[in-house]
Amino acid sequence: MSTRRGLSTLELVLALPILLMVMALMVNFGTVACWKVRGLSVARNALWSTRWPRSGTTNPRPGYWPQSAGVGAGGAGNVAELDDPRVYQPVARGPLTGAEVNADLLDPTRGLRRGSATLTRGFAMLSKMGSFRIEANALMLDDRWQHRQMGLWSSWDRRIPVIYLLQTAPPNLVASYVQAVVAIYYAPFQDALRPLDNDKEYIYYGRLFGWGGAPDFHPRLNRFCSLDRALADERAEDLIDRIQGRDNPRVSSLAERMARAFIGLYERVIREYETLLGADPPPSAAQIVAMQADIGQLRQKIDTLDQFLQTLQN
Repeated sequence: MSTRRGLSTLELVLALPILLMVMALMVNFGTVACWKVRGLSVARNALWSTRWPRSGTTNPRPGYWPQSAGVGAGGAGNVAELDDPRVYQPVARGPLTGAEVNADLLDPTRGLRRGSATLTRGFAMLSKMGSFRIEANALMLDDRWQHRQMGLWSSWDRRIPVIYLLQTAPPNLVASYVQAVVAIYYAPFQDALRPLDNDKEYIYYGRLFGWGGAPDFHPRLNRFCSLDRALADERAEDLIDRIQGRDNPRVSSLAERMARAFIGLYERVIREYETLLGADPPPSAAQIVAMQADIGQLRQKIDTLDQFLQTLQN
């Protein structure tokens, strides 16, 4: 036993370089893995910070990412696997007789974006091994066909000028359109149309009792998108029926609907006046006289409108 004294120390000295090298490799592996995770996070941040409608200007580079390292985001081409033939409808993708369709607008294969991050850095230990390079990428399909992304201000804007490449109208048609708009805007019968959406009685009583503004009675064409002429004629006939009324099947005319609405307004005002007249303390004598006079006028208006409705039923 005395001849082996000190041998364990010698074995440790011989094995120590190997142990230190393994430990250094472990540290290097952990460092590379850590920077890889950071690179993925930076690539994802670059992708989301530049996703429409963002531009990335308000999303600074993460503090842990060196200034010498690369970061960026941009388009990554199309995804051929999303090219589904079921979306090739003529009205959306063409070809369409009589019009040129912007087929790229509703292309499901486009919109792929890539965020990237690159880093070159020396190893933490065993510097003679040189340096390592990190390349991280994050992908996202960002073309969601939102109205503003398609060049529309709101979801109510007309899509025809965006989806279809329309020819420029001749100057004479443009001038005729402008003249028609001006004629409507300055038409002498504008005051007669105010009860449709800006009636003075609705506005007055609404402010008096805190009810709000006047309702909108304008009959509007139900929105639809179709090239079917028969469907367009049907919708136009429906609009005419809602203006003029129809007996079979029964459709109330615009005049009838407005008459019933004004009767409801006058009855509601009368109830409000009666509540005020019965309040404690009661209003002043002048206010009582004014309210009673207004109630009488409102009852006369109700009788007139009732007579009008009776003529419609006869």
